[in-house]
Amino acid sequence: MPNLLAKEQIEKMYEAATGILSTVGVEFEMESALALFKKSDVRVDGKRVFISQRFLATTLKWMPEYKYEPTNTKRLAAASPFSNSPMILNDATGESRRGTVEDAVKMYQLAETSDLYESVNPGVVDPVNNDNEDQYISQIAMLLKYSDKFPSLGLRATKSNTKNGDVYGSAKKAIQLIKDIKATSDEPVMGQGICPNPPLSYDEESLINLTVLVEEEQNITISPCTLSYMTGPESLMGIVVHDIAVCLAGVVYVQLLKPGTPVAFSCFSTMTDMRTMQPVYASPEYLNVQIMFYETCLHFGLNCVLCGCLADGTKNDYQGGFESCITSIAPYFMTEVEEIWCYPGLMAAFAGGSFNKIIFDEELLISCNRLLQGLGLSFDPNLKDKFIKAVDTRSFLTIGDVGIYRKEQRITPVFDKKGMNPDKSPAESIINLNAEKIIEKRCASYILPERSKEQQSLLQEYLPRQCKY
Repeated sequence: MPNLLAKEQIEKMYEAATGILSTVGVEFEMESALALFKKSDVRVDGKRVFISQRFLATTLKWMPEYKYEPTNTKRLAAASPFSNSPMILNDATGESRRGTVEDAVKMYQLAETSDLYESVNPGVVDPVNNDNEDQYISQIAMLLKYSDKFPSLGLRATKSNTKNGDVYGSAKKAIQLIKDIKATSDEPVMGQGICPNPPLSYDEESLINLTVLVEEEQNITISPCTLSYMTGPESLMGIVVHDIAVCLAGVVYVQLLKPGTPVAFSCFSTMTDMRTMQPVYASPEYLNVQIMFYETCLHFGLNCVLCGCLADGTKNDYQGGFESCITSIAPYFMTEVEEIWCYPGLMAAFAGGSFNKIIFDEELLISCNRLLQGLGLSFDPNLKDKFIKAVDTRSFLTIGDVGIYRKEQRITPVFDKKGMNPDKSPAESIINLNAEKIIEKRCASYILPERSKEQQSLLQEYLPRQCKY
């Protein structure tokens, strides 16, 4: 199986990362976090924490052991649409606008009417017309009203999206609301990705959200997002060294809060286009950063996932399709990976989303999974007899088995397979028309999850006006 890095390279990068922790340090911009480190005799200078290699090794042992168990089944899985997109593309005009509550509802309807999605996230982040006084909890309430899938949040509580800027209080209440609707408190009811603040820092908001996750015993993922030559080193390996260091610092903090808390990782760091100062995700450089990070994590027994369907473009065109495809399928040929979590509909480097692209990316997942998993082909015992008859009939239409045809072959309902059509205006896009028909059909077939009167009452307090009752 392929691997991007040799064992010696991985160990060298890890050694460099642990050296940074002990000599350069990581900033923690929260007094209670600094006090926790001091209490454990970790050296603290101002806001900077210096973690020795010995102390790091000790705290890593407190984490539950993670062992990668191959399943021998490669697949693309759909996490949720859009990831976190503040902007929505108008697929008819090509213009973009701020996402709305109505867009968020539509997103949930599409996610809920497809078996591809295994979790859900408020992907239309901070919709512009959300009139609830606590917009963070409001977005969680919308998720709970419109979806029954497992909440896996990229969204976090901030001073700007919570009532009176109470990040801690809103984060706590949101998890309690999920527990009330899911009617359980024994197992984690949600997961959340926490992004450190590069270079080598955790800001107060990320630490508050992280602390609440630990206190409430929910699933935690640390997801660095470092940009080359801006918030991180200019070299690709340098970015990975930075990200490993800042993730390990986060793990130490979590273990000091509650020893034995599991932590997972994913990486959204990439190169910077110095012409525009924007991140570049759909590129070989991004894939190398992500996979180097992944291989280093797995080598040292840290749980890590890869992500796909990332696109930098702002149109549903060749670029968008190419970028979704390369980020979703190329890692299987670059490293030993069995599962990639994808975000259909995502474009403009996490800044925007397209409803039509949701449908296109779903079709990409379906087709790629057929390649990765095989078609379950079987030999037809009547094949010779069919050939004999076909010599006379000159066709298999009257002698073939339609059941076999349907079992082994699939015609896409989305992409254009109808050949050259001189009657079709060049201004019309067949695949966009197909996507719009599918979206309309799925939204019309959507059924709200069942909620008791008590659960409905709990949600009403936090839902935007448009979503009440």
